[in-house]
Amino acid sequence: MIKERLLIRADYQLVPVGFDEIIFIKALADYVIIKTITGKYITLSTMKEVEDSLPHDRFARSHRSFIVNLDKVSFVRGSNIEIVMDSNRFSIPIGRAYKKDFKQSLQAA
Repeated sequence: MIKERLLIRADYQLVPVGFDEIIFIKALADYVIIKTITGKYITLSTMKEVEDSLPHDRFARSHRSFIVNLDKVSFVRGSNIEIVMDSNRFSIPIGRAYKKDFKQSLQAA
C-alpha cells in the first residue's frame, strides 16, 4: 500500500494531511509549520523526522528551514523558489548547501 498522507499531531489530535495538500514545510525552533492549501498546522517535530516521512520524489529540502512540495513550484528565480497559487504567492529560499540536490530533484519530478 502506498502512503498518500502524513499523519501529524496538532491541537491535541492526530490529523491526516494529504501529500497533495502540502505546499511547504518550515522549521520553527522545536516545531515545524506545515503550510497546506487550506491553512497550516504546527507540530512538535524535527525537519529530519518530517523529511524522512515524505516521498523523496515529491518533496525536496531547499534550505535547512524549508521542505518544498515539488509539484507546487511555479518557478525558480536565482536562489528563490516561487510558488503562486490563486492569490497567494510564497517565496522560499534555496540554501547554498541544498542548491545542487534541489535542482536535481526538481528536474526529476
